[in-house]
Amino acid sequence: MNSKGFTLIELVVVIVILGILAVTVAPKYINLKADAQTSTLHGVKAAMEGASALVYSKSLVAGNHNEASASVDIADGVSISVGYGRPTILVNDWQDELLEIDSTVFAVTNTIDSAVVVYLAENETPLISQQACLSYYRAPDNAGDKPSIGTNPCT
Repeated sequence: MNSKGFTLIELVVVIVILGILAVTVAPKYINLKADAQTSTLHGVKAAMEGASALVYSKSLVAGNHNEASASVDIADGVSISVGYGRPTILVNDWQDELLEIDSTVFAVTNTIDSAVVVYLAENETPLISQQACLSYYRAPDNAGDKPSIGTNPCT
């Protein structure tokens, strides 16, 4: 019998070898942990945007949205500091009142470039808001300006 082609055993061996190669090489090209962390920080960014918008609406009602420094009662006698109607970069306001984040997962700090950042507690404390793997909030400098809110992806 003179057949051309591969036997079933040869095909199975090749498929098994390709599977082993795929399992060993794929994690180097697919960084699922970094993608998951970045997605989580995008959620934190959305929470920051929502908190800022709600505080601004409270400032509009209170009439202090054009003042460089004021405070707003957000609920049940809890007040936070605002500048031009937006939350300032006081860490305690963000950590305790606006975001209520889990301190075992996230940490909040100020950076030297005048931002409040939320980062994963397992990472080292960032010095500037341009570092990787964090969400940042920078308060506006003038009345009518919007705050700068963003997420830097994890690597």
